[in-house]
Amino acid sequence: MKTETLKSRLVDIANRLPDEATLEEVYAQLALLNDIDMAEEEVRRGETYTHQEVRQMVGV
Repeated sequence: MKTETLKSRLVDIANRLPDEATLEEVYAQLALLNDIDMAEEEVRRGETYTHQEVRQMVGV
């Protein structure tokens, strides 16, 4: 989760959601941000494929 703390991430999400937001919507936002963080880390570690590599893998 980058350099942000969980608390600051939660506060940011709470400030962006409408007052009538459900807990499920909060979970969804947290999950999305976590997925983005994980993907960015994979990119930093070089654990990604180019479009051409994927095409070769699937035989297109």
